[in-house]
Amino acid sequence: MEREALLTVVGSALFGLVVWVFALPAGRAWLRFRDPEPWAWWRLVVPLFAGMVVVAFLLGWAFQEPDPADERAGVGLHVLAIVTAGIVTRAIVRSVMALRSRAYAHIPVASIGLLTPRAIVSDEFRRMASGGVLAAALAHEAAHVRGRDPLRIWLAQVAADLQWPIPGTGWRLSAWILALEAQRDDEAVARGACPEDLAEAILTAARLHPGPEARLCANVTGSGEGIAWRVRRLLSVELPGRRGARRTPFWLIGSSCSVLVLGAVWLGLRYGEAFLGVLPGMGP
Repeated sequence: MEREALLTVVGSALFGLVVWVFALPAGRAWLRFRDPEPWAWWRLVVPLFAGMVVVAFLLGWAFQEPDPADERAGVGLHVLAIVTAGIVTRAIVRSVMALRSRAYAHIPVASIGLLTPRAIVSDEFRRMASGGVLAAALAHEAAHVRGRDPLRIWLAQVAADLQWPIPGTGWRLSAWILALEAQRDDEAVARGACPEDLAEAILTAARLHPGPEARLCANVTGSGEGIAWRVRRLLSVELPGRRGARRTPFWLIGSSCSVLVLGAVWLGLRYGEAFLGVLPGMGP
């Protein structure tokens, strides 16, 4: 079998399988914790990272494998690869459809735009909000713009779609979005926004837009119990934004991920042949 074709089939099959295996416990764990935004993000994407590590391992194997390969993928691996390809296709279609969405036109106050985000405020919100409430809402949206959050939300939706149909993935996505909104609340307060005004902005926006959120915008409200939790948090004297929150350095996370991927490539070079030799569904 051609080396590249074998790598594509086995890589797709194992990527999908590993993502599902890691997504199952992650889906159950979300209920027990209310993590800061970086950890909520990692709990959403860690199944995909695990799949990428497996693909890196197979790339290491492919570097030393002759062409054509002396192994052949069986029917089971082909079926898994086709299922994974179907899920990836579904995620691509949904991501393109989200780019065409115009649901944000009815959002009272939000940040929109993937590459050049900007804040928008509806006329209804301007009429209902006092000067302080409007300033607090704009401070919150400015934090979304600095973080390029519409793009991050779009990528998070893609990550969730790639884990379909594992139960709990949608809850992890919602938990991350709520954690993101809380972090932007903290940043707005740290830059001088009044917590009481920001809480009022959240409630005002929720009254004006009680329906589902647009997928490609970061807005000041949220939905359901998340609104009440954010308001209580803003009115609490223990608001993290008032005392400064500690964050895990990005370079530490990035370095750790790079080491894992490079280590997987090295392991594939050394032990990839033996692994494929005992992998169910592989034959001579």
